[in-house]
Amino acid sequence: MGRACKKPVLVLSGLLLTALYAMPQGYTISAKPGAVNHIEGKAFRNGKPLSDKGLKSTFLDANDTLSTGVGKAEVLLTPGVFLRVGDNSQISLISPSLTNTQVEVNRGEVMLEATGLVKDQSIQILNHGSSTTISKNGLYRFTADDPPTAAVLDGKASVSLQDHKIDLKKGKQVVLAGNLKPQKFDAKKEDKLYAWSNVRSEYGAAATYRVAQSAFDAGSGRWHGFGYNGFTGPGWYWNDGFSSWAWLPGSGAFYSPFGYGYYSPGLVMNAPVVIAPWLARNGVTAQVPINPNNPAAVGMVTASPWANHQARMEAARSMAASGMRTGSGAPVPNRGPDTEGMGGFGRDMPGGGRMGGPASMGYPGGGPASMPANSSGSSMPSNSGNPGGMPGGNAGAPPPPPPAPSGGGNPGGMPGGRVGPPPQ
Repeated sequence: MGRACKKPVLVLSGLLLTALYAMPQGYTISAKPGAVNHIEGKAFRNGKPLSDKGLKSTFLDANDTLSTGVGKAEVLLTPGVFLRVGDNSQISLISPSLTNTQVEVNRGEVMLEATGLVKDQSIQILNHGSSTTISKNGLYRFTADDPPTAAVLDGKASVSLQDHKIDLKKGKQVVLAGNLKPQKFDAKKEDKLYAWSNVRSEYGAAATYRVAQSAFDAGSGRWHGFGYNGFTGPGWYWNDGFSSWAWLPGSGAFYSPFGYGYYSPGLVMNAPVVIAPWLARNGVTAQVPINPNNPAAVGMVTASPWANHQARMEAARSMAASGMRTGSGAPVPNRGPDTEGMGGFGRDMPGGGRMGGPASMGYPGGGPASMPANSSGSSMPSNSGNPGGMPGGNAGAPPPPPPAPSGGGNPGGMPGGRVGPPPQ
């Protein structure tokens, strides 16, 4: 068992070391699970209050606890896996291993978004004597209340309790007691943690896009020797401009369960994007990559899987007439450069699998993916003053802002006050 785990860790460590020397100056790289990436309200590590300042060096070690009062927290596990802790909740990081990360839910609720899991990686969630193993990308929800539950909003998990073991499929939940009998969950039930996770996923995709652009630009399009068919060092890269860790995939592209895209440096220039003025910093318009087959409802805060599905269908319909655009304003090619398991872009881009992750929340429909055409076809400016010195900027004229979501309140800690139209 021990020997089986050492080789992947050493390989990952070597790749990360290589990438560290290739990255532009100003970035810090880490693959260590346990980074506290974002907090809102009251949060504590081992009972001591946390501040949203200095999170760059705030990590949970083995057996550390993180708890919240009236507040939420985002903890980064293996690259591309996000654990979001709800109000009045507590978790313990039992094992920060790269190949078998273990987290215990002591009270309250958590949501886990797995977008970057790869072969031989798994996440274990311990909850009141049960163990849930997650080895497939998707979206998962756990509660430690009475009774404790596990739910698969998208993906697949293996749940065990004493002598009982079941496979839990998407759209199902189980009470973590007795014989582990799966049942459907109410997809229309509103959940504040779901809404917050949706917004955080959008923010994370925007941060990754900036980092991937910077890596591409610094290597003159070659990523310092790692080309379109190469492999960069996957990991978490700190971006001072966003005051956040950003996940940089090693190769290809991955899609979150909410429909956002995470592109590696070799593919980022072909990524379809939507302008998100509500994510702007210092007057620089932010761009968010999307899943071209089932795009995210960018800027909309939805509080349930059903509402999110409806919003994404409407987004796909509203964007279908205009055609997809990259960050430079150029049309997204129907077939881009292939990488392992990628298959291209546009109509040919896969909606799931190794590079894609979950394509939808498990509901029919989805529709074609495109985005409003931009008036500018010029190339993307380099280092135009964006956060972290990222290339990018405004890809043409911004489209009209989406309708303001009900509630507002800036649930993702995003600049600009509200998620939606700029504040008055």
